[in-house]
Amino acid sequence: MKNINVFGYATFGTPNGFTQSCIYGNKNLEKALKTFDLKTDAIQLLSPNDRIYSIRKEGIADKFLISYSVYTYAKEKNSNRTGTFIGTSLIFSNEIADENLILNSLHQIHQKLKNNNVSNNVLNINHSKEFNLTNVFDQDFEKIEYNSKKTGFIEWQSSDRNLVIFTNKLDNNSIQNLFKKALEILPKYDTLFFIDSKEIAEFVSQKRLFRLSDVNILEEEIQNFQTEIKQQVLNTISTFKKQSKKIEEEGKNEHENLKKQIEKADENLIALKSLYENFLRKFTEFISALESGKQLEDINNSIKQLEREFNIEKRKLGTPLHISSLSNTSTNNRVSPYQNSYQRNLNDRNIERSEKNRSFGTLAVISCIINLLFIGGATYFYFMHYKEVKEIVPQEIIAEKPYIEKDSATVENKLNPLPNDFAKDENNKKLILDLLIENNTNIEKTVDLIFEKNKIIKDVYQFQKDDYADELIRKNPGAFDSNKILQKKDSLIRIPFFSFSLSKNISPSTSTFN
Repeated sequence: MKNINVFGYATFGTPNGFTQSCIYGNKNLEKALKTFDLKTDAIQLLSPNDRIYSIRKEGIADKFLISYSVYTYAKEKNSNRTGTFIGTSLIFSNEIADENLILNSLHQIHQKLKNNNVSNNVLNINHSKEFNLTNVFDQDFEKIEYNSKKTGFIEWQSSDRNLVIFTNKLDNNSIQNLFKKALEILPKYDTLFFIDSKEIAEFVSQKRLFRLSDVNILEEEIQNFQTEIKQQVLNTISTFKKQSKKIEEEGKNEHENLKKQIEKADENLIALKSLYENFLRKFTEFISALESGKQLEDINNSIKQLEREFNIEKRKLGTPLHISSLSNTSTNNRVSPYQNSYQRNLNDRNIERSEKNRSFGTLAVISCIINLLFIGGATYFYFMHYKEVKEIVPQEIIAEKPYIEKDSATVENKLNPLPNDFAKDENNKKLILDLLIENNTNIEKTVDLIFEKNKIIKDVYQFQKDDYADELIRKNPGAFDSNKILQKKDSLIRIPFFSFSLSKNISPSTSTFN
C-alpha cells in the first residue's frame, strides 16, 4: 500500500530519548516527516489510563499527508520521568479511508505494538528500531487500502497552530465522529488533539501553549471557520471583479491610444510620402535649370532653402531623420539619407579635411545627380571641395604621370567621370591576373576582380559596371573575344581609373580621355 504508512515511536530515555521509525511503508519518510513527539510542556500523559488521539496535516514536496495517531502511557526503561509514552500513527498520502477503518486499524496495531514492547507499563527496549513487530499487522489491515479515497484541501498552509479538544468520553463512536469533524477545521490548524482526561485538560489550560476547546464548542468552531472561508471566497470574487474591471479599462485605453497612434502614423505616412515626392520633384527642376544654363550659385541657394524647409516639415511629423546640405559649402557635412555607404565614408573623411577640398565642377555634379536618381528610386547628391589636393589612394593603386590618349576615331566613352589614368601597381595587376583563367573568365568576373582589388575604381564606377567593362575591352584589344571571354591575360595591361589628383589640371569640360 504505497499511499499508507505506519510509524511507531516512544520516549526511551538516556541516551536515545524520543525516536520514531517507519514500521510499515516508505522508509524514506523517516527523515522527511516531522516527529510525532509530544510537546510535554504543553500537553502530556499523566497516568497509565490516559490516552491522547490526534490528527495532523503536513505537506512534503507535492504530497499532502494526513496522520492519525494514538498515544498511551509508558515509562522509560531506566527512568521515572513523567510524560513518557508509546505511540502509533497511520499516515495517508493524498487519500484517506473511512474513519471506522482508520480507528480499528490504529487500535489493533498500537495494542499489539504495546503488548510486544511494554511490560507493566515499562518499555523493554531502548530504540524504536528495536520494536518487536511480531503479528503487529494482520490480513485485515490490508483491507484499508481498498476502501481509501482521494482527498486534499483546496487551500491550506502551515500555521503552527494547535487545538486541544476535550470530551467526556473517547469511545469508538465519539472518536470516529471527532476524526470526521476534524477534517472540516484541519486547514486552520496543524494538529488537533482529543482528550477525555480532566487532569490533562487542566494541565493544558495552565500551560496556555495550546488552545483548549470543549467538544460542545467544536461545532461552533467549525461554523465560524466555514464563515471565514465563505468570506474569503466573497473577498476573492470582489477582488477579481475589480481587477477584471481595471483590466478592461486599461485594455480600452490601450486600444484607443494604439488606434490614435495608427491614425497619426497613417497621416504622417501620407504627408511624408508627399514631402519626399516634392523634394525629388524640386531636384528634377534643379537639374533642368542647371542644364539650361542657370548659375550654380543660384541653385546652391535654392538647395539650402529647400533643405531647411524639408527638415522643418520632417520635424513636424516627428521624424528624426534630416536631409543633409547638398549645396557647395565646405562647412556643412551632415549625412544625407540619399547617400550610399561610399559617400558616407567620404563625408566622414571630409569633415577632417574640409579646408582642403575643391569642387569637381558643374558637369560632374549634374552627372552624379542624374545617375543616382535612377538607383532604387533614391537620390544621391554630393558636392566635394578641395583647396589642397590630398588624394586618398589605396595601397594597391599608384598614380603616376597621367596617360592621355586622344583618338577621334574611337567610340564615345560613356563613363562618368571619364577615366584619366591607368593603374600602375604591377604587383596588384599581377595579383588580379593570377586569379583570371584564359578561355574561361568572362568580362563580368574580370570587372568584379578589378573592383575587389581596387577600391578607388569601385567607388567611382560601381554603378557603371557595363560601361566600365566596355572601356576595359576597348583599352585592351586582343584580350577578350567577341563573346567577352578572356583569351590572353598578357594583353590585359591597361586598367583605366579616374584620379582625383589629376582632375584640377585637366578640365573635364574641355578634354577627352579615350
